[in-house]
Amino acid sequence: MKDLIKRYLPYALIIFAVFLIVPLFFANKTLENFFAIALYFIFLVTTVGCSAFYCSKHGLDFLFALISPIAFLFTMIIYCGGFTLTNVILLVVYLVAGIFGLFLGDLAFGDERRRREQKEKKEAEELMLEANRRDASERERMQKSKRRGQEKARTRKNVPETEIGDTVLKERIPAADIDDFDYDKYLADIDKKTSSNDEVDKILEDWHS
Repeated sequence: MKDLIKRYLPYALIIFAVFLIVPLFFANKTLENFFAIALYFIFLVTTVGCSAFYCSKHGLDFLFALISPIAFLFTMIIYCGGFTLTNVILLVVYLVAGIFGLFLGDLAFGDERRRREQKEKKEAEELMLEANRRDASERERMQKSKRRGQEKARTRKNVPETEIGDTVLKERIPAADIDDFDYDKYLADIDKKTSSNDEVDKILEDWHS
């Protein structure tokens, strides 16, 4: 509805302005006899012109033909003495003029408008296809990345424990908890001291004997 009003508004303002302002120029005594020019020429030309121009932009829309009769209702009440037979006939005339203007606009500018619409539709389809291609490419890339991650995870699970060795253990044990003390050297020193003590004891026993 908002889009419809937005399309109608510029043309409706022109039609209402002509139907309500032009009669003011014929209100004085000098020009009042020429008021028929407004009724049968200016209003008709405005109705047909606006309808044709609207149709060249937006296509056939028969609701648009109601704008001129609605505008003339105000003109009729304000300037023309209300609902008379002549005024009712003019309402119908402006309605027919609006429809005629729509067909005239479609006949004169319809091909150009349709070419423009086809071009816009084609561009929109190309943009949609490009967006779909990008989405498909992105999904494929994510799937490949996911498969690589799964393959790496399976590879890690299948690595033999003998190939991991001390490297993995050192990575898991904090550096502060690793004991660098050389127990083999310590035990060797103890064995040397024990051997020396045994030799001394044997020499003392031999001396006493």
